[in-house]
Amino acid sequence: MSKARADARSVTKMIVWGRAGGRCQYRNCHERLDGDLASGNLNRNKSYIAHIVAAAHGGERGDPILSPQLADDPGNLMLMCNAHHREIDDPLKLDIYTVDVLRAMKHEHEDRVDRLLSIRPFKSSHILQVSAPIGENETAVSFDDCAMAVVAEAKLADRHSTEIKLRGMRHKDSDPDYYRIEIGNLRTRFDTDLRWRFEEGKIEHLSVFGLAPIPILMELGRLISDISDASVFGRHREPKPQWTWPNDREPLLFSRTVGPKGTKRVALKLSVTAEIADDRVVQAMGGGEVSIWEIRGSRLGASALRHQSDLTGFQMLAGRVFDEIRNQHGSDVELSVFPAVPVACAIEFGRVWQPKAHPAFDIYDEVAGIGFTHRHRIESQAALVGAA
Repeated sequence: MSKARADARSVTKMIVWGRAGGRCQYRNCHERLDGDLASGNLNRNKSYIAHIVAAAHGGERGDPILSPQLADDPGNLMLMCNAHHREIDDPLKLDIYTVDVLRAMKHEHEDRVDRLLSIRPFKSSHILQVSAPIGENETAVSFDDCAMAVVAEAKLADRHSTEIKLRGMRHKDSDPDYYRIEIGNLRTRFDTDLRWRFEEGKIEHLSVFGLAPIPILMELGRLISDISDASVFGRHREPKPQWTWPNDREPLLFSRTVGPKGTKRVALKLSVTAEIADDRVVQAMGGGEVSIWEIRGSRLGASALRHQSDLTGFQMLAGRVFDEIRNQHGSDVELSVFPAVPVACAIEFGRVWQPKAHPAFDIYDEVAGIGFTHRHRIESQAALVGAA
């Protein structure tokens, strides 16, 4: 072999540099080898390329067969600082720095670099869009608008979303069979288009965008409750229509009011967008004794929710209130929910509910000219199967 080929080529050295992350591969050293802070020369190359099996038969750890074979092999080369390059080639220490010891150092270092650099700063998120007409109004969720909201905190997993449009019926959401049929359609589409992809690990993270009647969105939340790594987004009207969190006001704080004991009939008011009068709640439930609880935002209005942390605060309090209602009124409590909330809160409310820990509940929705009307019931899958 010629003298020019007795050592590593430039391209091989680049590979060694890359695998080492530009740092010394001697165990527990990890010194950065580009630039010198003491002299201020930040372009200085302080590295040495050290052979594990020497490039020449007569060198340290040389071998008559392996030396010429491995002289230009990146797997036989280590990136070293000056001190440790001299250390491993000290003739008096060759029994310490054997081929096996140096290979172990190299592999440990490169494995560590690979693990650290494989950690992505952003999640890879798949978009779920769910829409249904609300009253007389058709709704649509734009993929481009959703993508703009997602990239603020995650990486798009693909160019297409899973889109569930509930438009299979000609009647409106005020018709008696609307919720029974459309929620059935939602469950079917969710199982067909999404659930199996999570079970097979094809979706890492889910970004959820819903624009539909509140009872449908609460059911959507129940469906995604088993998906721990999901983010829910809300539609904002101000300062312009968008799904990206505006982050332009003081944080929204939530408090809860505890109802009196002594009855199994409990109403939970969710007062975020508007006030809900107690007499309307009692009337919707047919009169009689009702223990009325409330989760309330520190400011009310359709645009009250402005931060992702606002939604997190609502979710955490909702889970706690479920627990408190169960503890105070028993697991057999007859719970009814009266929501005046943004769409994101509706999804998170269904999502925080746990079938094995929390009581089933009925959802009432506002109907113009009529008042609150029973629309849907959230209960465990076992109860649903038993009822069927």
